[in-house]
Order: sequence, then structure tokens, then C-alpha cells
Amino acid sequence: MLYKNKDQGLSMSVAQAGSTSRRRHVGQRMLRVENPPLLKGQGQFIDDLPIKAGTLHAAILRSPVPHAEIVSIEISNALRCPGVRTIITGKDVAALVDPLIVGFSTPMEYRGIAVDRVRYVGEPVAIVCARNRYLAEDALDRIHVEYRQLPAVVDPVRAAEPDAPILHPAVGSNVVSHREFFHGDPRAAFANAKRRRELMIDYPRNSITPIEGYALIAEHLSSTGGYDVISNFQGPFSLHPVMGASHSRQSASAP
Repeated sequence: MLYKNKDQGLSMSVAQAGSTSRRRHVGQRMLRVENPPLLKGQGQFIDDLPIKAGTLHAAILRSPVPHAEIVSIEISNALRCPGVRTIITGKDVAALVDPLIVGFSTPMEYRGIAVDRVRYVGEPVAIVCARNRYLAEDALDRIHVEYRQLPAVVDPVRAAEPDAPILHPAVGSNVVSHREFFHGDPRAAFANAKRRRELMIDYPRNSITPIEGYALIAEHLSSTGGYDVISNFQGPFSLHPVMGASHSRQSASAP
């Protein structure tokens, strides 16, 4: 994009203007503005917030296997544990809310909890809500899940092959998005190159370790039928449409 100064007849691209304004920062030591509160013990986290009396605490039962069909989930023994108010399974969630938004044109249903099969070790299978976290964790041991194990593939290249075990049968492949980008004429460049080399790069798994994991405090407001939700997720406007769609579906299905 170009802009022109009408008085002086000068033109400059927006990219050039931004580069000029940032040039004074290049090569300079920049102080981190978020450090002082953390170093002084003044950081604010979800765990620092007061919690209303009667708030339930959740503990999540996670899959111990990488790929399997869920044959059954027996929760009756866990429901009888002291302090347990309710237990939520994937089928409970599926009956109330639509799948989460997926940014690809694919029939894949993406949910935050397993419904009929698990697709990775650690996938949520059931959620216990109890008077405190300790009682919720104790109840997890009383939930019995029967799995019918399926073949699993860890290597992403192998998983993309046509004969690999498929995680989402409705998609028909483990490749949920395939896009190619070309700039210039790479085929001609390679054809005319004097030397060519082929390189396969294996990029290891990595993860950023946060000071605080994801946390959420939710309250149903019976007077308005709405919800008061506090979350440390950095994309609040991503949560709004998901919660709005879920609330609309529940309202439509209510008698």
C-alpha cells in the first residue's frame, strides 16, 4: 500500500514506514514490561481469585490408550462417592452442544471430550464435579471405562499415508488440510539449477511451559439464563461464539 503527501509529493509504502519507526529498537536491549510484578510476587492468576461458596471443582479422567473405541463408561460407583455432585461424559456434552469450530472444510467433528472413541493418550473421557478437588480426584478411580483398542500411528509422515489407521472415519484420511503455495516458478528454477539437493527434516515435538495452565470459573445465572465465565484463555472472542451457539441450541431444545 502506498500513500502520498499532497504538499511535498512524497510517497512511501506502509511497510517502509513501519520499518523506519522500529529501526531504533534493532540491536538494543529492551526491558520486559511484564517482569517486575512477577519478580515481586504481585502477579495475578486465576488461583488468586476468590471462589464463591458452593463452587464445584472438576477432575478429568483421561484416556490411557492412544486410539480406541469407547465400549462403555460405568460411573455409578463414582457417583456414590462422598461429595460428588455429577459426572459428565462425552455423550452428555454431545447432547447439549455442537462440535467446536474447525477452520477447515472437513466433516471432522472436533470436541473437547471423547464421545465414541479416543484419539490420543490423555484425551478427556469423563469429568467429575465434586465439593473439592480431592474428592473429585478420588472418584476418578471408581470410573470404569471399557476400550476396544485400535491401531495407532505416532509418526506424522506414516499417519498421512493412505493405509494408515484413520482417526476420523468421516474424513476418510488423517490429512485434514492440504494446501500448496508457489511463488514465482520453482519448477523451472529446479529444472535449470546446476546442483540440486533433497533434504528431509524431522522437527521434534515442543511445548511452551506456562506459569499457569488453562483455568476457568463458570456460574449459571438463573435469573437471566446466562453465564458468568472467567477464563485466562488469551482468545476471549473465540469463546463467545462457541458459548453463544451452545446456549442457543440448549434454548431451542428446552420444552
